[in-house]
Amino acid sequence: MAAKKRRGLVDRLLLGSEKSEGYARSTLPSNRWELFWDIFKGRFWKLVIINLLVLIFFIPLVLIIFMRSNAISNMGAIYPFSQGFGLGYQAPISMVGYAESIVFTVNSMIYLFMPIALVIAAVGVAGGAYVIRNMVWTEGIFVANDFWRGVKLNFRQIACAALIYSLVFYLAILSISLADQAIALGTGARWLFVTSKALSYLVLAFFTVMIFHMITMCVTYELKFRDLFKNSFLFTIALLPHNIFFMALGVIPFIFLLFGGFFMAIGIILVLLFGFSLFLLIWTDFCQWSYDKFINDKVEGAQKNRGIYEKVKESNSKALQKYREQIALTAHSSLSSRPIKPITDDDLKLAELPDSFSRKDIEKLNESKRLIVEDNERYIEEHKNDPEFVKAQDDAEKAREEREKRIEEAKKELAKRNKHKDKEE
Repeated sequence: MAAKKRRGLVDRLLLGSEKSEGYARSTLPSNRWELFWDIFKGRFWKLVIINLLVLIFFIPLVLIIFMRSNAISNMGAIYPFSQGFGLGYQAPISMVGYAESIVFTVNSMIYLFMPIALVIAAVGVAGGAYVIRNMVWTEGIFVANDFWRGVKLNFRQIACAALIYSLVFYLAILSISLADQAIALGTGARWLFVTSKALSYLVLAFFTVMIFHMITMCVTYELKFRDLFKNSFLFTIALLPHNIFFMALGVIPFIFLLFGGFFMAIGIILVLLFGFSLFLLIWTDFCQWSYDKFINDKVEGAQKNRGIYEKVKESNSKALQKYREQIALTAHSSLSSRPIKPITDDDLKLAELPDSFSRKDIEKLNESKRLIVEDNERYIEEHKNDPEFVKAQDDAEKAREEREKRIEEAKKELAKRNKHKDKEE
C-alpha cells in the first residue's frame, strides 16, 4: 500500500492529476475574470519570475526618479529660503516662485535621460508582455526562453513607442512645471495656465493608455507601426471607461508607494513580487477581451476566446448540437444494430493485479475476463430479436445495399466514359 501511494505521488508530480475534478471542463475558466484568477493562483511563482526579469530593465528609470528627487533636495538646501537669517545670509525680498523654479530646472535636466531609460525598459516590457500573452492564451511557456523570444520579436516597435512617449512626457512635464511657476509668480492670466496644466495632464494620461495598447497589440498581431499607432489611438478613445478601470486596477501595488511608513513597505514588497507582471496580466486579459469583441472576427485566421472554454448549459448549445450530429451520423453503423449490455452489474468486475502478483492472480484476472465476455454474448443472444435492434439491422442492410448500388452505378459511369474516350482517340 505504501509503495502504491508513493507511486501515485510521483505520477501526480510528473504527469499531474489528470483524473481529478480540477481538470474537468466545467472547472476551466469560462470568462476573462476566471481566467485571470486561474493564472494568478496557478502560475503565481512564474509571475514573480517574470516580474523580476522586467524589474531588472526598469532600474535605469528608477534611478532617474531617485536622481530627480535627490537633485530637488540638494538644490533646495542651497537656496536662500532654507538658510538661517542673520548668519551671513541676506533675506531676499520675495521667495515666491523659488520652489517652482527648482522643480523646472531639475525636470529640464534629469528627464533628458528619459529616452535612454525607456528604451532599456522596453526590453523588459517586450519580453514580459509576450510571456503574459502566452499565459492568457493558456499556452505552455518556458519563462526565460519565451522572454527572450518576445524581446527578439517585439523590441523594435516597443522601443519606437517608448521614444515617442519619452518626447510627449518631457514636453508635458515641462509645460506643467512652467505653468506652476507662472501661477506662483502671478504672471499673466491664471486661468490660462491652469487650463494649460490640465491639458498637459490629460495629454500625458491619454498617451500613457495609448502606449499600453500599443504594447499589447504589438505582441498579439503583426502590424506596421503606422497601423499600430492608429489602432491604439482608436482603442484608447472607444474604450475610455474600460481603460480607466483596468488601468486603476493594475496599478494598485504602485499606489501603496505614494503613502509613507507601513503602506510604503507593503507597496515595495508587492511591486518587487508581482507589481509589473500583475499589471501586464490584467491589461493583457482585458485587451484580449476587446480584441475578441472588435477585431478577431475581421482578421482572417484569428482565434476567438483563446484561453477560455464554453460551458454546455443549454440544450440548444452549439457544443451539444455538434455532439448530437455526430451521434446521428453513426445511427446506421454496426454498433447501433447490435445489443450492447449496460454496465450495471456489480458482481461482474475485472480483477485487478496487486503490486506483487502470482500465477494465481493472473488466472483470476483471465477468469474475470471470460465471465464478462460470456455474459455479454448471452445478453446479445437474448435481445437480438428485440424490435429496436431488428429495425436497426434492417436499416443497416438497406444502407449497405444502397451503398453497393451507388458503387455499381459509379463503375458503369466510369466504364462509359473510358469507352467514349477510347473512341475519340
